[in-house]
Amino acid sequence: MRILITGAGGAAAISVWKSLGSEHELHMADMDPLASGLYLVPPDRRLIIPRGDDPRLIDVLHRECQTRHIDALLPTVDAELAPLAAVRERFESIGIQLPISPVECLRICRDKQLLLDKVRGIVPIPDNQPLTQAVAERAHSFPLLVKPRSGAGSRGVAKIESREDLDTIPKDGSFLLQEFLPGEEYSVDVYVRRDGRVIGAVPRERMKVDSGIAIASRTIDLPEVVASAVKTAETIGIRGTANIQFKRAADGVFKLLEVNPRYPGTLPLTGAAGVDMPKLMADELAGKPVPDQLIPFKELMVVRYWTEHYFDPAEWEALCPPR
Repeated sequence: MRILITGAGGAAAISVWKSLGSEHELHMADMDPLASGLYLVPPDRRLIIPRGDDPRLIDVLHRECQTRHIDALLPTVDAELAPLAAVRERFESIGIQLPISPVECLRICRDKQLLLDKVRGIVPIPDNQPLTQAVAERAHSFPLLVKPRSGAGSRGVAKIESREDLDTIPKDGSFLLQEFLPGEEYSVDVYVRRDGRVIGAVPRERMKVDSGIAIASRTIDLPEVVASAVKTAETIGIRGTANIQFKRAADGVFKLLEVNPRYPGTLPLTGAAGVDMPKLMADELAGKPVPDQLIPFKELMVVRYWTEHYFDPAEWEALCPPR
């Protein structure tokens, strides 16, 4: 298959390349000519594209997919997901598959209040309310946690130790005020078939993080976390690969934090543990049989380190815009 992967400078795109690069023709795209993943494929498979929020992006990707005879387009950048999902039929009508979640699922994942409301009563969630002045006045027990209602990642997330801390946060409902979860955190990589059946759910513990990147991790068999991840994925309509995060509350219960409906950067560990999600995606897109039940995995640890890839500077110059 010919697969075009965006976000070539990110760990997610490189994780997919590690899994599929030897069996499929991968094309790598990024807005930055210095994106490392561009140089892991031959020069004719590299592509510079607009930002994820640039209105030109869809037309550029559509044209390049046609020119390159791409079979599947795999975006790995948060900002690209919803715009591409909204025009899925435009790509699929010319034979280009988009193995990402549908628009409504992406909308739920983007809005943390919608996400928690959607799974309320189905999986454990932290106590939470949109932060207004009235809600702030009723807060008497600390610590608490605030996070932006919309967005991805940990930007804007803060531990609130006192009322003085709370006074600095906007009270317009754009933030959530929620129970502080003091325990360990697990990220569950899930794979959901196109018919909605979850066949992969592998919890990972981020054991050591440097500059936001996990450099030591392990897979761990936690049946209650796996069960909650499966229910979450089924309830909100995930398709393909996603990452679902849980944290242990003071009472010992693992509660849902958020869902990232895209490939995570630590995916090679999940593959090494026995559930190769990019390969499952490629097999399903190619019409090959994939399992009907949850795939077993082993407990495994990984430490990560830098490696180097050398190339002629002329290759970089060829991707740079004219001066």
